[in-house]
This record gives sequence, C-alpha cells and structure tokens, in this order.
Amino acid sequence: MEPVIGADERAFRNHVERPDFQIGEAKGQWRLVSIDWPHPIITVRAHDGTDWAFRFDLRGYPAALPNARPWDLEANAPLVSNRWPRGTGRVAAAFNPNWNAAALYLPCDRLALAGHEQWLVQHPEKAWPPSRGIIHYLEIIHDLLASHQHLAAVRAAA
Repeated sequence: MEPVIGADERAFRNHVERPDFQIGEAKGQWRLVSIDWPHPIITVRAHDGTDWAFRFDLRGYPAALPNARPWDLEANAPLVSNRWPRGTGRVAAAFNPNWNAAALYLPCDRLALAGHEQWLVQHPEKAWPPSRGIIHYLEIIHDLLASHQHLAAVRAAA
C-alpha cells in the first residue's frame, strides 16, 4: 500500500520538480539532500564552494511560512553555533544563533517573522510567497552566502 502524502508534502514535491528549482540545482546553487517530511534538508553553496546544509520545518507548506536552521549532515543534528556561516552586514544578521539557534533571521522564516511584522512593509521582496515556495527562501540564502558579506569558511590545512 502506498503511503499517504499530505497536501503540504505534495506541494513541496511539486515545487522541487519545477524548472526554477531544477535550474538552481543544475547551477550548483542548492541541492535537495533528503525529504524526511516535514523536515527536508537542502544544501546551499556559498561563493567559496562550501555547501551549507539547512533543515526546514515545512508543516503547513506552502500556506504556512517555513522555518530553517543550519544543519550538520554528519551528526544529523543542528549545526553548533560556532560553526554557522559568518559574515558582516546582512549575513551576520541572518545567520545569528545568538538571536535564535533554531531559525534564520529573515522575513520569510516563520520564527523570525513573529514580532517583526513591519518587515512585510520594509522588505516586501523578502516576504513569503506561497506560489514560489521553497525556491524563494533558497534564493535569499544563496544570495547571502554568495555575497561579499559572507566570510569564507575556515578550512583545516591539508
């Protein structure tokens, strides 16, 4: 018997089959790692070639805003705060575990938007559009990690 897929998961699966998601994958901007509904994991590539993993909470997708947090693929656990992406300006603000280690500080994140409703007026281009879905969130993360404000990850010497 086939497992029953809810409307939220069906919507997500339809979005990752869309050309705009597939083009992002083909360009190496992001990659769908797994779908353990309602918590898919997607990596996003930074300008230095580092792939950052994010675990999403997509309950109620796409009507409900998503939530994302940096994720440690090896440990299959939240990324420890001292290993989060680093940067200045918007990057430092968005990837701020001291604010909330369970969310990115973005207008399209369900945990971040609560209490920051003014963002919808101040940053309408970053508001959550259910019709674009996960692609919108991934583009925002990718833009941040591809920007000059993102500091390259420190790598161990070979």
